[in-house]
Amino acid sequence: MAKIRIDRTNSKEYEEVIVEIEDMDFDKDAINTLIEKSWDVKTLVLNTPIVTSKSDDSDKGPRYNIRRIKKDTFLLDEIKSAKKEGKLDKFISPFDEIDIPLDTGGYVTVVCAYSGPNTARFVFEGCWDEGVMNDEATNKGGYYKSKGRAHVLVDILPKISQEWREIFKPRRIVEKINGERIEYEDLMWLPSATDVFGLSPEGYWKDIDDSFQLPIFRRERDRVKECGDEGTYPYWLRSVHAAYGTDFCNVDTDGGADGSGARWLNGFAPGFDI
Repeated sequence: MAKIRIDRTNSKEYEEVIVEIEDMDFDKDAINTLIEKSWDVKTLVLNTPIVTSKSDDSDKGPRYNIRRIKKDTFLLDEIKSAKKEGKLDKFISPFDEIDIPLDTGGYVTVVCAYSGPNTARFVFEGCWDEGVMNDEATNKGGYYKSKGRAHVLVDILPKISQEWREIFKPRRIVEKINGERIEYEDLMWLPSATDVFGLSPEGYWKDIDDSFQLPIFRRERDRVKECGDEGTYPYWLRSVHAAYGTDFCNVDTDGGADGSGARWLNGFAPGFDI
């Protein structure tokens, strides 16, 4: 019986697997087949080239290095096709990660938060940057009139590759502001508190759009995000904190629900639908 040890590493450009096999030799095609069946792929790099090299200097047997190169060109076509066929949830699942190209160069990593046959919801894996929700300590205008919303739509969204922006689907958002029901649609938005934590039994947030707790946020540790060199960082949600006229809801560094004065600095980790 062969003994197999598999180590995995990830980078922005590739995913790499080191395989050591004792007591049995494999040719290149056989080892690639083995990895295809056993590799727990978090990042969507299906159908991309696999480069395999072999060395026999191990006293335990052959050692294989498998590097899977990430490509973004094929992925967009695959997503469009799966969505058109009503099989998007067969192609992409919660916790899958995608590196989306930016028009300014580089990539931003997003996590699939929910998927259905014809739609999927994504949230940035980390914080894009930090900033305030308003220059003054007020949530009076709701998310609709906040500086935070403008930041997402004016400063972040246009940086996403145009090819990707073209498949974004507007999300309908509903708020009750000063007793008036306001409805609008955004291509990119901050998650609601309900998206992250579910409904609030205490009424700390009262979202009235299509929010529901997304599968990727059911555990506290999966809600935690980093913000560049700042490390683990609190980040904004678009929900007004119902108990205070100064606060918006946010996710704390331990993954718990919190509220921050609108003029405080927190991270921005927006989401979008396709």
